[in-house]
Amino acid sequence: MKFINIFFGDGFSRFTEGNQEAFRMVFDYFSPIIHRYIISKCKNAEDAEELTQEVFVQLFLHRHKIQSEENLYPYLFVIAKRLTISHFRKQISLSNTMVAAQSDWSYVSTETEEKIDAAELAEILEKIIDSLPPQQQEVYKLSKLEDMPQKDIANQMGISRNTVRNHLALATKMVRVKLQDLYFAYIFIKFFF
Repeated sequence: MKFINIFFGDGFSRFTEGNQEAFRMVFDYFSPIIHRYIISKCKNAEDAEELTQEVFVQLFLHRHKIQSEENLYPYLFVIAKRLTISHFRKQISLSNTMVAAQSDWSYVSTETEEKIDAAELAEILEKIIDSLPPQQQEVYKLSKLEDMPQKDIANQMGISRNTVRNHLALATKMVRVKLQDLYFAYIFIKFFF
């Protein structure tokens, strides 16, 4: 992108000092450009909007590192690129966790349902869910038991979708681990007692 001076007079120095008006000028000029870049990569309007906002949060937090107006756009672009890559890594990790959890769940539930009736299994699962930290517990119940979309969970709880995803991934992992422990304890008891 060709450098265009968007500041007048001491605008850049006011920007680096945290002046809201100068920051607003930067945001208004560059946010559509950054948003187009991010949405071209992630194809999800909500995620792109969230990532664009995060780019400008990072810019504001690190504005003092920018030495000149010419470095502003390259700096924004690097932040956008890194956050987008990080977003994809989290998505892949979450996807792998969910696939593994579903696979493990079906394996564990298939094996244990032969020996434990459905009511006992539901009671065990409820105890495992109740042992989760409060926010993870709520996210897990809303997602898995009430089949609520992550966007709606985020809105209801007043947290970001990324936070919902993180809580859901951690909760699913914990449930899976505890169910596996239960299964191994069952096998141990079956073979040794």
